[in-house]
Amino acid sequence: MTDGIAIVGLAGLFPGAPTIDALWRNVVGGVDAISDVPDGRWDPVFFDPDAKGADRFYCRRGGFVDDLATFDPLAFGIMPNALDAIEPDQLLALAAASAALRDAGDPHERVDPARISVVLGRGGYLGDGVARLDQRVRTAQQLVEALRSLVPGIDDDRLDVVRAEFQDRLGPERPESSIGLVPNLAASRIANRFDLRGPAYTVDAACASSLIAVDHGVAALRSGAVDVALVGGVHHCHDLTLWSVFCQLRALSPTGQIRPFSADADGILIGEGTGMLVLKRL
Repeated sequence: MTDGIAIVGLAGLFPGAPTIDALWRNVVGGVDAISDVPDGRWDPVFFDPDAKGADRFYCRRGGFVDDLATFDPLAFGIMPNALDAIEPDQLLALAAASAALRDAGDPHERVDPARISVVLGRGGYLGDGVARLDQRVRTAQQLVEALRSLVPGIDDDRLDVVRAEFQDRLGPERPESSIGLVPNLAASRIANRFDLRGPAYTVDAACASSLIAVDHGVAALRSGAVDVALVGGVHHCHDLTLWSVFCQLRALSPTGQIRPFSADADGILIGEGTGMLVLKRL
């Protein structure tokens, strides 16, 4: 069996680049796709150049796909009213997987589906949907307890009103959509949609997650366990908690610039995106 592995399909969505071709043009052209946090993402109150605490950030620049991230739910058998309850990484990974398979000539229509695997690199970070669920469950109760302590004699009925108002501001609650919050289902959703019956799972190795996913796919191909491997990485987690961690570590660039290998480098910037490869043996 040959050790050679071929990339036969690819697709992606990145800041300033809705396609792989656009990404290549940006790289060749030296395009800077870094920007300020888009309007509507977060309340500006969280930004403070002199931030010291966990609830304020000194950096407000990163890589975003807001103006490029489109998704047709009906094309993937998803009800439009369920979108708000599904983490964006699941949806955008599904769209990128579809484009990569199409770019590869739809191998899943010719190859035994049990011989096609899906491996995605995905960090175990808190997404917006899970953050809202935590607020609905934990923060609502903490708010009630804080008010109970600060306002002696407040009755339970008033506290219930406060709790309900806080939860209402988080948006509608749809228990049937909770599956959209399970992180490892980013891979399973792809496998289910395209009836891929080989191994389907996510791996988390921080910044190396995508490379580890590719390594797993290559290993499965070389061992003969599968004939086609759909591999890649997805990161669309710009939740406030992630930025809080990196700001507390002082890892984000205070100047809002990335300078690899430069003596003037002062930190990183967080970007989002999705990339997919379809691999097979030569």
